[in-house]
Amino acid sequence: MQTSWIDSFLLRSARNSLRGRRAEFYYDLASSLADKVPLFSTLKDHEARARRRNRGDALMYLEMLQATEVGSLSDALIPIVSPTELILLDAIQRGGDAELAKGLFFLSETVEKIDMMQAAARKAVVYPVVLMAVFSMMLVGFALFAVPIVAQLFDPALWPFMGRVLYSVSQFILHYGIYTFVGFVSLVGAFTYSLPRWQGPVRRYLDRFMPYAMYRVYTGSMLIVSLSVLLKSGVSLRSAIERAMKYSSPWLRWHLREILRSLSDQSAAKFGTAFRTGLLTQMIEDRIEDAAKRRDPVTAFVKIGVGSIDKIVRTVEDASGKVNTAMLVIGGVILGGMMLGFMQTTMEIQSAIRPT
Repeated sequence: MQTSWIDSFLLRSARNSLRGRRAEFYYDLASSLADKVPLFSTLKDHEARARRRNRGDALMYLEMLQATEVGSLSDALIPIVSPTELILLDAIQRGGDAELAKGLFFLSETVEKIDMMQAAARKAVVYPVVLMAVFSMMLVGFALFAVPIVAQLFDPALWPFMGRVLYSVSQFILHYGIYTFVGFVSLVGAFTYSLPRWQGPVRRYLDRFMPYAMYRVYTGSMLIVSLSVLLKSGVSLRSAIERAMKYSSPWLRWHLREILRSLSDQSAAKFGTAFRTGLLTQMIEDRIEDAAKRRDPVTAFVKIGVGSIDKIVRTVEDASGKVNTAMLVIGGVILGGMMLGFMQTTMEIQSAIRPT
């Protein structure tokens, strides 16, 4: 039992390590395939080398070997890479070793940009949460320590308006703080759970606003990149969408099914309007609609995805900046109100004490 627990920990650590250096991993695999070395042989060499150096890496490569025996490279990397990369891997491995080598070289170049997008999206979530936690701790500190001391010195009924507001907040935290905290944690948990799963008209409406809009922008943009790679590999648009559904979340599959239904409509001769499901930003929807009118729509679509990674990064960073600014303003207002109420109250106490 203890050995099994240790092996699980080592395997998880090895996966995390490979996730951070997968650009080099893709390049090594591509170089071997370009030299006519089978993928299984390359992974076998990695496993044999890791057995002499690191047990966690050896377990990871053994897991990959077992997965490739019954599946593909994308199946072997399911525990390691994101669903977006799995879609890309699934696309490039359908054309044989030569196409897989080209695709892995492409992935080794773009994976750093993909990481930049993920980092920008992560920053948009983590930074506001940290700010909220800091301001909440300051508010709790005032409520539990500073305000009760002042209340012992001076009747709260005689406090100035902002002081009474601060006292009311203090009493609320004192009596209902734990319930508020549990409710907030539950709300965050429900929100996180709903991101890849919730479907329906209400979700489509909320996807236009933060924070759901952040998830929509990132996921939709990465889908276009994935579809572009599939189309570039010679896969039809319908087949590309069907393949993308394999590794997609329930929420994304919901949008993809709507796109497929629109493509099945005989009146929809072109694919331009099929993507207007609320998944993509209006700018990308317009570009796809324009691409459908080109002489070679597929080539125009590929250019939208392959050439838009940097634009996606800027879009996510802009959305992140708006969230951060809003949180700073809200936190500043809360902190300013706390300080104003506390200072006014202490000045009122001084005024009341001075004549005596």
